[in-house]
Amino acid sequence: MVSQERVKLYFILLVVNVTVLFAVSAIPTNPQMGQQILNSLNSTVSSNQGIVGMGTSIAGHNFFLSLFMSFPFIGIPVGLFILADTGYAFSAIGSYRGVPGVVLPGIEAFLPFFWLEFISYTAMMTESFFMTKAILDGSWRRELNTYLIVVGVVAIILTISGFIESSFISLGV
Repeated sequence: MVSQERVKLYFILLVVNVTVLFAVSAIPTNPQMGQQILNSLNSTVSSNQGIVGMGTSIAGHNFFLSLFMSFPFIGIPVGLFILADTGYAFSAIGSYRGVPGVVLPGIEAFLPFFWLEFISYTAMMTESFFMTKAILDGSWRRELNTYLIVVGVVAIILTISGFIESSFISLGV
């Protein structure tokens, strides 16, 4: 059974995570940095890979990031940094394209992969907190089962999300 404390922390972190992304994306940045970020993205994720290759690449990248967010003691700060960095990328790309950066995650918020990723990242950060707490009070073995379940469920969700995102990219969305 999931505790109320875990559910409360999850939703608090979800709000904080979305807020960090949108707040940082609203800060104006350099258009040249946006061009560099777009070039980097285009070199790593391309519709030439096909949906399977692109979906696998996106899912793997997002899962790798989420694993850092699950680490005890450092998961929450690392997760917030990653989301702030993503917000910065949105801001820079927006600046390069001549639109406020905050518009880009605002548009993506209407797409399912956006929320699947946030659900996953928040789950990993929540688990980071509870594993840290369990380590400090000596009950980490009991928490380990929950930790592994969360990691497994997140892997599945991010795989689904990666293929949904690659489908949208291949459609030109």
